[in-house]
Amino acid sequence: MDIKIFPSQVSGTIIAPPSKSVTHRAIILASLANGTSHLKNVLLSDDTKNTIEGLRSLGIIIEQKGNDLIVRGTGGKLTAPQKPIFLGNSGSSIRMLTAIAALANGTTTLTGEKRLCQRPIGDLLTALRYLGVNARSQENNDCPPVIINGGKLNGGTITISGNISSQYITALLLIAPFAKKTMEINVDGKLKSKPYVALTIDLMKTFGVKVENNNFETFVVQNNQVYKSQEYTVEGDYSSAAYFFAAGAITKQIVTVRNLNTDSEQGDKRFVFLLEEMGCAVKQNADGFSVLRNKELNAIDVSMSNQPDTVQTLAVIAAFAKGNTKIRDIDHLRFKESDRISTTIQELAKMGIQCSYKNKTLYIAGGKPNGAQIETHNDHRVAMSFAIAALGAKGETVIQNAEVVNKSYPNFFDDLQSVGAKIEKI
Repeated sequence: MDIKIFPSQVSGTIIAPPSKSVTHRAIILASLANGTSHLKNVLLSDDTKNTIEGLRSLGIIIEQKGNDLIVRGTGGKLTAPQKPIFLGNSGSSIRMLTAIAALANGTTTLTGEKRLCQRPIGDLLTALRYLGVNARSQENNDCPPVIINGGKLNGGTITISGNISSQYITALLLIAPFAKKTMEINVDGKLKSKPYVALTIDLMKTFGVKVENNNFETFVVQNNQVYKSQEYTVEGDYSSAAYFFAAGAITKQIVTVRNLNTDSEQGDKRFVFLLEEMGCAVKQNADGFSVLRNKELNAIDVSMSNQPDTVQTLAVIAAFAKGNTKIRDIDHLRFKESDRISTTIQELAKMGIQCSYKNKTLYIAGGKPNGAQIETHNDHRVAMSFAIAALGAKGETVIQNAEVVNKSYPNFFDDLQSVGAKIEKI
């Protein structure tokens, strides 16, 4: 499905969809807990469905009731499936479930689509081996498919790189309580995407397990702690909300997003304040934020090491700003659903915007974007970011293979249309 978007003035209120990051973690923690959990307002997207089906393959009973899930936890006692677990294109699912499979007696194979099988996972496999787990890449290339011979998790002290994916840390933290002895995780180098690890730690605490966090350099989890079943409501997603804040910034209309936890650990909560730096008026409400631009947008110089999922959203706003925006510390974006550095440069060029990359920094020369044929590269964030750019572009824009938004935000185009975007399915 392709979507044609015409220049539009958008305004109004959006209810943020449930957080994808929180949903993944909550479902996994409920599955590892003792007893039955009731998870409310979960995100049911392609990625989270992959996690659900993967856990079912490991013996977890998960019942869906509307947007709620009833999860019958097994206290970490899992069963290795006879068939490979297929996880689509979900990086979160493959990394977290690779570690979870270490708890299952027997052999588990995890795989996915072509792009997923190009994404690195070697550091996690190495860490699992140090912990006593027989974990390897089927093709010996440090990428999926991966084969895990589970049932033996020793624990102890390990060191793992922090510059590729914070999900490696998350995956190890999730299984740490089941190790035979206390687990200490030392981070080699600067940890990317710290807020996602903070989110994991916060949710583990909610489910009854304490993590000692020493400045995101060392994490200690005492063994023999127990996850406890919960009734838990998933909060709204700041990464998804950012698209609508961006729409307000680009079209000079007030846009409000509700169903957001203003005390959230989500790193993308910071996005609205970047818009404030660029010249937007930002108002915090009881359950969200409103954004309005009433003057010219200005370029900014910012590190996005901890906000990788909103880099492209910021990039399309920078295309409309006065001056040269510098988005720093984003080298880990090469390993996402697409190489997001290359795809951003490529698609902005189609809109007539000069963009380059050097020394881990994306340079964007603001101007007046033109409508274009946008290739999504099978990446949901490319589709949604450039759909927002289309609202302020000169002429119509076509987003190709727009259904890729189902990965994280199935109702994105419906919500965009509800605030006034002129959209045509072609």
